[in-house]
Amino acid sequence: MRIVFFVGTKRGFRTLRAAVEAGMEICGIVSLEQDAHETERFEAPIAELAAARGIPLVQAKFLSDVPRFAGLMAKWRAELGFVVGARVLIPQPVVDAVPGGLLAAHDSLLPAYRGFAPLNWAIINGETETGVSLFFLSEAMDAGLIVGQARVAIAPDETAPALYERVCDATVTLVVASWRRAEAGTLAGTTQDETAASYTCPRIPADGLIDWTRPTTALLRLVRALTYPYAGAFTFYRGERLFIWAAETVAPPPRYAARIPGRVVGLDKQAGSVDVLTGDGVLRLREVGTETERTLRPVDVIKSVRVSLGLDPVDLWQRVRELEKHGSQG
Repeated sequence: MRIVFFVGTKRGFRTLRAAVEAGMEICGIVSLEQDAHETERFEAPIAELAAARGIPLVQAKFLSDVPRFAGLMAKWRAELGFVVGARVLIPQPVVDAVPGGLLAAHDSLLPAYRGFAPLNWAIINGETETGVSLFFLSEAMDAGLIVGQARVAIAPDETAPALYERVCDATVTLVVASWRRAEAGTLAGTTQDETAASYTCPRIPADGLIDWTRPTTALLRLVRALTYPYAGAFTFYRGERLFIWAAETVAPPPRYAARIPGRVVGLDKQAGSVDVLTGDGVLRLREVGTETERTLRPVDVIKSVRVSLGLDPVDLWQRVRELEKHGSQG
């Protein structure tokens, strides 16, 4: 059976490599370019693997040239396809050009968490379980027939990168097993329960802004969900962005009768940590970064308990006054 792959990111590369090692007859690869802000890139490894195996490859950011990609499916004589690590919608005429359809991997237990960044959202929302679903692409988003699922537990202190590695493992296993079923003629899909469907919004780097009035556990989940190599949960310190890469709760937290969320209340020079008030407790910062230095000890950046993290309206007002003053003098 001739298989086409639409792949991007680490998960796509790992799945493609496993497919080659499993002996799939791969007739062509569409390598999907990653976003500009991503630090870990896999376009080159995918291209190198394709070249080493003599597999035709086309690289693209978008699939808006529908006749071109539908034509490639016909040219490659693709019978079945897998879509892994894609951040773009596959146009329906391209899907229809593959007789057996395209099977897409989605990192949630569909019909829950249809949409964007489901793994990150699962951690942010405090879920204890996520997974991978392999389903036939259809015109509706993430709504096609499901051919297989794998459950993945989320540990209480697990970060998104650690969870992603296990999701990658589950994806590889699911794709290879589904291919074997297709080869045997036993691949079948199950209709999704639309009454159980839920959806996620796409995330952009600005969505990582920390609201210090929120509960400590919610802020810790945000840090875990967005830590490097993701865009990062961030706050502001002295007018500059400060990324929080690692943190923990303080339990039991000191009791504050007068609370200012975002106020620094503790510095530990030996451990390098900084304690910050939240809406209901204290978040201990373990690792931070700036726009110019990725990894720093919090106490090497924040050196006083007379400061607050976050955008300070008084500071912004003073900056505006200074700009107005200089403008009038110019």
